[in-house]
Amino acid sequence: MEITSFILGVCAVIVIMMVVGTFVNYMTTMSLKKEINNLQRENENLYRELETKERQLYDFGSGLDQNLRDELEKLYRHIDSRVDKTVVGVSQQISDIYRQLDKLENKEKSVING
Repeated sequence: MEITSFILGVCAVIVIMMVVGTFVNYMTTMSLKKEINNLQRENENLYRELETKERQLYDFGSGLDQNLRDELEKLYRHIDSRVDKTVVGVSQQISDIYRQLDKLENKEKSVING
């Protein structure tokens, strides 16, 4: 009878140890699942934030590009207007020179003829 009680006591301890071990494993598994879910949520949040930052960076780059194009267009217009003014001025001076040459030529003809 004592041996039977001893064996039953040992079996009870083994069963209790198995139940406790199973419970500890279950709790550890549950906490690991919670950590995995938290990490997945953080990963998704980081991915969304990365997409947002990427979009903002693209918009900023596009804005800079458009600003550069606008400034270059202004610069080209300014240069073009200055070149046009210079061409008109030079053309007028050349025209004045030709008029002066024509006057001199006409004076020489009138002196020779006259």
